[in-house]
Amino acid sequence: MYAMEQLVSERSRSKLHEAERLRYVRRLRALRRASRLEVRAERRMVQAWRRAAEIRNALETADY
Repeated sequence: MYAMEQLVSERSRSKLHEAERLRYVRRLRALRRASRLEVRAERRMVQAWRRAAEIRNALETADY
């Protein structure tokens, strides 16, 4: 009976360890995804600023 309890306890520890590892991996994936989204958003923002500057310049030169 002791061997069975020991086996069950070891399996339980193993499952807990695996769950903790998976949790870490999921957090890491979420962080990487958020980082990629942030970089994309920054690029779009810079493109929008450039485009707005081009439009402003075009309007200024059209006024003259």
